[in-house]
Amino acid sequence: MIYKQKSQISFLMTIGLSLILNYCSSDTAATTYLRSTRNGDFKARIVADSTSIFRANRNNGELNVDISYKAVLLDDDIDSLEWLFPGGSPSSAKEALSATVNYSNYGKFNSKLVLTKVDTVNLNFIYTYKDTIEISAPIDIIYMESKWDSYTTTDDSNWGVLPNSQNVLIRENQIFDESTPFEASASFTGFMDERLKFSIEYKLTHKNYLENAVTTNAKLEVLIDELKAFGVSRVTNDTYFTQEFYVNNLTDFNFIIKKYPALSVSGWQLSLTDSDTLVSDIDLYDLVNQDQLIGYLDLTDLSTSSEITTFDALLKTSSNGNDFSFGSSSGLTMVLDGNPIQITPGYKYKIIFNLEDGLPQSYQIFSENATNLPTLLEENEYYIDATFRRLFISVD
Repeated sequence: MIYKQKSQISFLMTIGLSLILNYCSSDTAATTYLRSTRNGDFKARIVADSTSIFRANRNNGELNVDISYKAVLLDDDIDSLEWLFPGGSPSSAKEALSATVNYSNYGKFNSKLVLTKVDTVNLNFIYTYKDTIEISAPIDIIYMESKWDSYTTTDDSNWGVLPNSQNVLIRENQIFDESTPFEASASFTGFMDERLKFSIEYKLTHKNYLENAVTTNAKLEVLIDELKAFGVSRVTNDTYFTQEFYVNNLTDFNFIIKKYPALSVSGWQLSLTDSDTLVSDIDLYDLVNQDQLIGYLDLTDLSTSSEITTFDALLKTSSNGNDFSFGSSSGLTMVLDGNPIQITPGYKYKIIFNLEDGLPQSYQIFSENATNLPTLLEENEYYIDATFRRLFISVD
């Protein structure tokens, strides 16, 4: 805001410096005019019909946003006004209390109102007062994701867009054949080498959450092209978190979500034998990013009323044409060609092998009668869903 000068001394000095003599004739009685521009102090404000505008167009150069402005004047004797709309179309407008402007890009846009009042002090002196009023908060046009269903995914069956179209759920319903992550992406264009602010909310949810079984194996990543914006390695069950980050110099880019599987198929097996006779091979699964193997054993159909009182179990795998087996050396420690692990039939079990440098070092066995940890694969606490919502992208 520019304020009017009120000092009489300053006023007289300015008159002396700004005096322009216009002689209509050589007559000493000719009229003398002084024209001078003063800083005004006008009471006015700019009102816009919206201040934060959300759109879902991923092409920054193909927006079409109309904003209506209105000038509220509290001084009655304003003689003229002019609107200035940097970045808008039109870029200016004159002599109208209201105007409609079109913006074709995401970003923040200011507006100004130049007010003019002409004051004739007497017949000889004319003063012009000007003041520039700026909008109190710029118009902010922001990208808000509402087209989750248009993302390109590696598996559409795992990408569940909820009915409100504002949330998307990455489901985990199966064991992955490998540790390759699920991926979803969308392309953005036309941001003209700008600095962008990203904001997104996410949560991770255990399928069968047990507080004492929270692990760090869940892994989630968000990338801008090849740049990792942020990653998540721990689970606070079913709680939304907001992540904000900035990326400079973006024009065309891909927004990528990667979710790594909690479990993937392993090359290891647990072989159960009775009196050196193979009973079954139990598939084992990798706990991704955790250096552990996990297996589920349902031995309820094998009654202890038979002569079978225990099974011998060895951890086996094949590599480079060779077969390897690991067993117990003493206690719960694992060694190559060790003694078989002893497992009693008639119950359900979960067995976990801890790895070091990719080789088993120790193991744990959980029985359905001795632990509250789930032992059915369908109830596995390691399955984890991820939910995203409220993705905003704004020009910073």
